[in-house]
Formats: sequence, structure tokens, C-alpha cells
Amino acid sequence: MPFFKSRSRELAESIDADVIPASPADRLAPVGYAGGMLAIGALLVATKPRIGHVPDPRQAGTGPGAGVIRKAARAGRDGVSVFAPGNVTDSIGRSLMLGGAALLAARILDEISAPRR
Repeated sequence: MPFFKSRSRELAESIDADVIPASPADRLAPVGYAGGMLAIGALLVATKPRIGHVPDPRQAGTGPGAGVIRKAARAGRDGVSVFAPGNVTDSIGRSLMLGGAALLAARILDEISAPRR
């Protein structure tokens, strides 16, 4: 086993020494992706397209039920509906904006932490 540990360490050190710096275009590509994610997410959140509208689950009825099972099903439905989105595209837009912001932050922090050559 020691052979594999020392060999993997040597390999890792040789890879580190041979890393070729990325071109400026490759380094800026994630910034473009992040900008696109932020723009599309903001557009979805701002416009709230009708195609993503989800009807209220309580339309199925809230009147008196015939039995215990229906009452339990309604209580479960009402409890779960709190977490369900009203507009799916709005949720997708927020996720895109969050992902874009995280990608942009990671790229900026990567540039700050990179050694200067």
C-alpha cells in the first residue's frame, strides 16, 4: 500500500507543477454564464409567465366531508400546500438567480485567491 500512497502524491505534485493557466476567455466564461442565469432568472421573476401558474389546491372542495379519511386528506393537502409554489416559473427564476449569484461569487473568489504569475 505505501507504494500507491507515495505514487499518488508524486502524481498530484507533478500535475500541480504542470497546470497550464487558463486563457482569459476561459476564465471569464463562468462570469458570462452567471450573468445569463441572473438575467433569465430576473426575467422569470419579474414577468411571472401564466404558463407557470399553479392553481390553488383547495379548489377541490372544503365543504363537510363524508368521513375521517377525507378530513385527514384535506388537512394534509392544506398543510403541504403551504410549501407548494404558486408559480413554478417564479421558483425556477429564483433558483436561477441564486445559482448565478453563487457562480459569480465563486468565480470572483477564485480570481482573488489565485496566485499571481
